[in-house]
Amino acid sequence: MKRLYSFFTRQIPSVWYCLVSGIKYQRGWQVTGAIRIIKRSWLNTLLTNRSSGRLVIGNNFCCLNKIKSNAIGLIQPCVFNVLDPGSSIVIGDNVGISGSTICASKNVTIGNNVIIGSGCLIMDTDAHPLGWRDRRNCSNDAVLSSPVTIGDDVFIGARSIILKGVTIGDRSVIGAGSVVSKNVPADSIVAGNPAVIIKKNVE
Repeated sequence: MKRLYSFFTRQIPSVWYCLVSGIKYQRGWQVTGAIRIIKRSWLNTLLTNRSSGRLVIGNNFCCLNKIKSNAIGLIQPCVFNVLDPGSSIVIGDNVGISGSTICASKNVTIGNNVIIGSGCLIMDTDAHPLGWRDRRNCSNDAVLSSPVTIGDDVFIGARSIILKGVTIGDRSVIGAGSVVSKNVPADSIVAGNPAVIIKKNVE
């Protein structure tokens, strides 16, 4: 009965939502609701000769995109943006993500056994220039970007923001609502805006 229940409530919906999202379903994935994948269209690629980045997802991926699929609710479906040529989002095995945005201008790498809470934002770019003249002139050349790396067994609490150039060490915990702008050592618990180390994360 458990296998039959899983087939109708998990596998069939997951296959459907992966097809709707434009990604290839893998056995063992649990996907509720459609994921928003932002890439260059085939026409844009043809006209500009600029290809999109790549999205790589590991085994046993769990992606929740419906309000009822998360205990604290969701404010959006998951959004994976790999619009820039050469950019990549690489997600490891046994990763769970709820209603969050990952934006890669260069590279965002997420390790294995990572939990990303509801409404998080992970971005490796400022998205807009810092100088007002550059913003007025819409100069994307002045936008700063730097890769983001999230280690294994990391837990990122709901509504947290991970900014460009950040590396989060293995087994660390990011408190809910934190803004992480600097590297986090392994086995650390951080919280706040800007996030600071509260204590070491020991078993």
